[in-house]
Formats: sequence, C-alpha cells, structure tokens
Amino acid sequence: MILRNTLTATILIGFSSVAFAQQDVQFTQYYHNQIGFNPGVAGSSDAINLNVGHRSQWVGFDNAPTTQNINADIPLSILHGGLVLNIVNDQIGFFQDISAAIGYAYQLDLGPGTLGIGLSIDFRNKNVKTAQWIYPDGTSGSNDPSILRPNTSAMTPELNFGTYYATDTWYAGLSTTRLLQSEANFGGSARYKSKLHYYLTGGYHIPLEDYQLVLTPSFLVKSDVNSNLSLDLNVNVLFQDKIYGGLGYRNQDAISLMAGYQVLPSLRLAYSYDITTSVLSGYSGGSHEIFLNYSFNIEIPERIPGSYRNVRFL
Repeated sequence: MILRNTLTATILIGFSSVAFAQQDVQFTQYYHNQIGFNPGVAGSSDAINLNVGHRSQWVGFDNAPTTQNINADIPLSILHGGLVLNIVNDQIGFFQDISAAIGYAYQLDLGPGTLGIGLSIDFRNKNVKTAQWIYPDGTSGSNDPSILRPNTSAMTPELNFGTYYATDTWYAGLSTTRLLQSEANFGGSARYKSKLHYYLTGGYHIPLEDYQLVLTPSFLVKSDVNSNLSLDLNVNVLFQDKIYGGLGYRNQDAISLMAGYQVLPSLRLAYSYDITTSVLSGYSGGSHEIFLNYSFNIEIPERIPGSYRNVRFL
C-alpha cells in the first residue's frame, strides 16, 4: 500500500503543473521495433514488416505501466523509400496515452549500404481516467487547479525525424521524437508539455559459420536531456536462422533475458524478461515483453503481351 501510494504520488508530482519527465514508451527488444522510434527505417528492407508488441512493466504493482504497439514498415519502390504506420497505447497509473503516426522515408544508395531519411507526423491523445487523488490531509484536491480532473483528455500533434544507415553487416540510426514540443491544456493550470527525445542505435552482425551462428551485439542510447541518460546493451545469438537467445542490460534499471523462434519463414515470435535491479527490485516481479513480427512480399505478376477476352463475350 505504501509503495502504491508512493508511485501514485510520484506520477502526480510529475504531471501537476507541467510535466518534463521522459515520456516515450520503452521496449527491451528495441532491435525488433526500430520503426517505432525511427521513421528513417521505413523502406530499408525488401519486405513489408508488421510488428505487434506488448510490454507489462513492474509486474506486481497496481496500475503498473503496460504498453501495446502495432506498426508497419511498407517499402514502396515507386517512391524510392517506404511508409511507416505506428500506433501506441501506453497506460501508467491513471493516465492513458494513445498515439497514431504516419510517415515516409526516402532510401538512398550510399556506399555499401542504404541511407534512409524519414519524417512522421504523430497525433497523441493523453487521457486521465477515473483518477482518485488523495492529498496528505485526506482531501481529493478537487479545488486545486494544478490537479488533472478525472475523465479529461487533450490531443496534440508531434513530428518525428530519423536517419538510418544499413549494410549487410551493420546498421546505425539517429532519430528524435516530439519535435514540436506541443503543450496540452487540461483546464486551470494543469498542463502537459512534450520534450524532445533523442535516440542513437547501432548493431553489428558477426557470422560464425563453423557453428551456424550469427552473433549480434547492439546498443540504444535514449535521452530527453532533462532526465538521466538511458543505455541499453544487448547481445543476441541466432542459430541456423531459426532460434535465438540473448542477454541485455539497461543502466540503473534491469538485466534482460531474451529468446525468440522463427515459427514460419515469415513469422517470428520473441520474448524478453527484465530482472529489476533498481530500488524497485524488492517489490516488482520484473517486466515481460512479447513481440510478433510478420514479413511478406506482394508480388504482382507481369502482364503477358497480347489480347484478353472475357469468357462471357467470346
């Protein structure tokens, strides 16, 4: 009960008046979901990629954060790039954020790889569910204009920009989200202001042909300038292009165990479990995350020269 109230109080402090804490969602398996934070990835592969992800964070807490993400990377050769569609539902405590983004990336052949430059527009809706704020004096704070009223919401537009370079053996990306730094007003002095988020990521594929393995170390650096720098380090091993496992580390937060299986040539299932290493370790059951990735191509057969007849009018 004490921890739950402490968590609620922390959320309240972060959102009353103006909130500046890190705001974007977090995924341990970022390497499966780069399109979610970097629109420059769109069109960098030859296939249409559909991702569905779910994350349950800090299991054991009431109203702990949960996140769902559905996105699509759609290459379009006619546009020399690709389209990105990204939908996120993020819930923590009394707050629910729903965002929908659409964007485009231009893919340019450069040296041994391709360079993607992308931009997406993002519409974000922040909703305060049936909140039950309790002040230290036992009141609900209903007369405080800095407290968000229950069942209120506000929508803001945002822009996201990213660059992504990939070769057969390595990749690197640099992106930023919430470029407009929009501000949502919930009435009174209660408001919410977006902050710029920056992402730097990279990875290298090391084939170990004698063992039918591919070793891939990767990293992701995240920052909104105001909060502490977040660093994810991961190492994955892929066996026979079918089964993989890995270990990860996030500074001041968790150690991660990861596993995945190529169910079908076009369908991959991946799971990760975060072992909490922060001060919450004594109260949290860790964090669970699962991803499904479906990749496919749409092939349009070439038209055969000649005339065509409808069998009804021979």
